[in-house]
Amino acid sequence: MMSIFQAPKSNKPVAKAVYAFDEESGAKWVPLNKSFITLAKIILQAAAERIGVKGIAVTLRCVTHQGYRHLLLCGDKPNDANSAFGAVEEFIISNEDSLTPLHERFSQLDTVSVSMDYQGQRLGYLLATLPEADFVEQALRRPPRLIEAELQMVASELSSIITRYQTRYRAIFIYGDQNYWIGNSAALRQLDKRIEQLRDVTKPILIRGNKGTGKTIAARSIHCTRHQGILPFIESSCNEWQEGAAASILQALYAYAKGGTLYLRNVDALSGKNLHILQYFWESIKKDLAVKGAKEAAGIIFSVSRKHYSNAYDLNEWLKENTVELPLPDLAERREDLRDLVNFFVNEYTLSVEFDFTEHAWRLLEAFSWRENVEQLKRVIQKVALIAEEPLVTVSLLEPLLRD
Repeated sequence: MMSIFQAPKSNKPVAKAVYAFDEESGAKWVPLNKSFITLAKIILQAAAERIGVKGIAVTLRCVTHQGYRHLLLCGDKPNDANSAFGAVEEFIISNEDSLTPLHERFSQLDTVSVSMDYQGQRLGYLLATLPEADFVEQALRRPPRLIEAELQMVASELSSIITRYQTRYRAIFIYGDQNYWIGNSAALRQLDKRIEQLRDVTKPILIRGNKGTGKTIAARSIHCTRHQGILPFIESSCNEWQEGAAASILQALYAYAKGGTLYLRNVDALSGKNLHILQYFWESIKKDLAVKGAKEAAGIIFSVSRKHYSNAYDLNEWLKENTVELPLPDLAERREDLRDLVNFFVNEYTLSVEFDFTEHAWRLLEAFSWRENVEQLKRVIQKVALIAEEPLVTVSLLEPLLRD
């Protein structure tokens, strides 16, 4: 990231930005790595149990480049860019572990399949094998069209995961950080769907979440859902603005963000005067949208410092009237993700000794009230990584760190 705008008489930047790089760069590529395959298997296994089929698999178009396999998120027609990276091939992920080759387990007689598209392009196919030997009786009790409809829901779920991995790619290689959601809880899946629903919303989006719930991740996810290319994502925190400078700051930020997204954090920290300037600014943006259309304008995203924020001015009513809300779940609402998060941070911060937790320590982590959510969990794992000398972390080592 690079600073783009300095507040008057201050050396502290009030905004960070990523400019439009090559439109054909890695935003269209998702690594088909171990974590993606594991997550896909979890989704397929749950779907097989829910739908009542024997096996379920997804075939994905991919390309291998420099030893790494990536999903091919572009059109069916070969082009020079694809040829430069490598040959296009199919990769199959299944809920079943078997020595029999996957293509030998599917036949036209007992298989239901649907195509899987992503952002208007063919990505692959979902296939499900019926569980009964008497396929005629099975088809009468559960017609293939019903299974096809359920497979389309599975395809939608896998597409949400791909979108999240695109955001993850940008976080690592473009924004230069490790900010992306980890896990596959019901709360995260619902959040993925809600973000997808916000794709074409022209009103500003208000992200409501407590510290450590991923407000910046949510803003980037909305931006990535709306823009397949790498377009400007301009981020600024309102509590860093100098009094009296809001008008010039907003004008400059919006000019930089045109065609992309302007993300304003901590709008509940605005003074009464700066809030009125922001309100006037939005009224002028609405006129800009009406005249030039959304492509020439910039999407606006706000966030507040806490889910249940307080403000001495007229912010609450104005936000209710002029924004569409996106509430973020606390870690307590996505406890299914805690072990995935812990394992991720353990791998990230392990220094010399690789470690795990005893079952009692795991229970302590799962029962703990994480007031600052994932940020607090990350700090605890960092501390454990610094002092752990044994491969198993016990309750006696963990408890003092939770009290800090």
